[in-house]
Amino acid sequence: MEKKIKMIVKTGYGLGLLSLGEARKVASKVKTELKLNDEESLKLARQLMANSEKVSQEVKGTVEKYFESALTKSGVASKGEIKTVRKLLKKRAARVKSAMKDNLKHFRKKRKS
Repeated sequence: MEKKIKMIVKTGYGLGLLSLGEARKVASKVKTELKLNDEESLKLARQLMANSEKVSQEVKGTVEKYFESALTKSGVASKGEIKTVRKLLKKRAARVKSAMKDNLKHFRKKRKS
């Protein structure tokens, strides 16, 4: 079961990278076909990125829901265990983010001196 879960996660990362590569190809083709200048191309890319971010959050939510459901139905983890792991990961992520901000502030102060 663990191997299958790892494969699912790796496949998800692969699909994410694939879509990024495809997005670059599409942006390049649109720029040449519509004969856009750099400013127009940049504006289009920003709009695509904003739209892509919104859709990716929706997809992420849906995938998360079904993944958690699959974990509980297969007996790998209970709903309580999933909640516990989620809380733990959020706390650790916040701690890492805070440490990174502190290190960056320290680095900037040191650099200014």
